[in-house]
Amino acid sequence: MTAFTLTPAGKGIMRCKHTAPFSPDDVQALAKFLEDYKEKLLIDLTHVSVDECVRNIKNFRPMMPTSAVFGAPIGQEILELSKSYYEKEVRFFNSEREALDWLREQ
Repeated sequence: MTAFTLTPAGKGIMRCKHTAPFSPDDVQALAKFLEDYKEKLLIDLTHVSVDECVRNIKNFRPMMPTSAVFGAPIGQEILELSKSYYEKEVRFFNSEREALDWLREQ
């Protein structure tokens, strides 16, 4: 079983649902997806531990497209990067509805 699933969430928006701890193969697969994907991303961290989320977000954040994150109480500060990176906007939301509404406006 992979550590994440990808499903359409709307026009130009994919949902990435974290489902299990990441294996090395999962890390490579998600990194490749993020390298190739240019649309918006809805990141669902429901039912995942905060420690697991923080560890993975720190690794994947520089590669993320415009994204909305919800489902785990990680806060916006985890998503911030040094301005030395060419970064897309990534925001934390308390609910899926808020996250989707924001992505649709982007």
